[in-house]
Amino acid sequence: MQKTLTKLIRSALWRTGVGVWTATRYWRVQSTGPGYEVLLDQEADVFADLPTDFNNTAFSNFIARDSARWSRQRESVIAVADVLLEPERLLGTRAGRELVDQSVVYKHDRQYPYILPHLLHQNRPTQVLAEAIYYDGSATRNYYHHFVDALSRLYVLEKAGISDSLPLLITRQMFDQEFFQYLYRRSEQFRQLNWYVVEPGQWVQVQRLYFAQARHYDPATWQVMRKQYDLRDVRSQRRIFLNRDRHRYGRYLTNEAEAIALLNRYGFENTFAEHLTITEQAELFANTEYLIALTGAGLIQQFFMNPACGSVIEIMPANRLMPEYYWQGSTLGMRYYDVVVGGEMHDGKDYPVDLVELEAAVQRMLANEHAGRVYGRTALPALGVGYAS
Repeated sequence: MQKTLTKLIRSALWRTGVGVWTATRYWRVQSTGPGYEVLLDQEADVFADLPTDFNNTAFSNFIARDSARWSRQRESVIAVADVLLEPERLLGTRAGRELVDQSVVYKHDRQYPYILPHLLHQNRPTQVLAEAIYYDGSATRNYYHHFVDALSRLYVLEKAGISDSLPLLITRQMFDQEFFQYLYRRSEQFRQLNWYVVEPGQWVQVQRLYFAQARHYDPATWQVMRKQYDLRDVRSQRRIFLNRDRHRYGRYLTNEAEAIALLNRYGFENTFAEHLTITEQAELFANTEYLIALTGAGLIQQFFMNPACGSVIEIMPANRLMPEYYWQGSTLGMRYYDVVVGGEMHDGKDYPVDLVELEAAVQRMLANEHAGRVYGRTALPALGVGYAS
């Protein structure tokens, strides 16, 4: 009862803007200064040679602009002294009502620690650690953030020479996430890391806490993550249409039945990732050669496909163009990638796709004989990643 009431009060404060107004005046956001030591800081132009010429002019213009905007990406490791981590999201604070910016994942929708628990915590027990690594407080809400905002950090820590024997801090909620547990069960190397699970209500004070940030679309980062899963590059055969369950999610097709019938004629199976277990999803994508997918978090699982022979077409609404999965596909080195832009999405729910345009894209994909990678109207050499027969 008390937890429910607390959630209702918090929700009301945030909806009315009172919570944000109070938090912005109480907390002082800090990312540099005394107590912050930079151990690694490197910047690179990750999209310098990214193809942006597609049959759809709107997407070509969009991806060129957005890629230029996000092309310069940094990888860094920063050590911060004397950080107090609250148990819900591992948001870090220091003396003087200082909020450690490196512990905040969603900066576009700024997270702040709840003030009252901090004030009440002063007389409660706190676990003290000399050194630790910040792994995940609240990032892993879906597979996309599991890769981009959490798992990618391990590679950067290794580059900075930070010992993997140190405790890696993760909340109980994130530790129990199915994305985390699938890798935890699959990889002995990952499982044997020194995981420190912060339980509900447990506060942790770390005298020297390491924060890592990866370049999200650096090919080397994604190759290291694939090694964590011990993925075998097998010869793929299946043709999959990754649909979205209209009873659970938005961004589905108004002419879904017609699109399914069209794709069935080319041997594509209509599939919903949300109807499969994590293990079943990974196995499905590992055995998929041709993937046509509605834009959404399920598409992040092209990660499990064999990049030497994987071919992907993404379908997206005209009023919600998204770059992330094209960036991921090109970073992984897929042989082929195309985008079909449908009509405008209504109320975040449905949108139509032009079946003639979709069929033309499918025919181009299936008829592709280029031995390397194809992105829209650009052909590139292969990355040299082979696959087993």
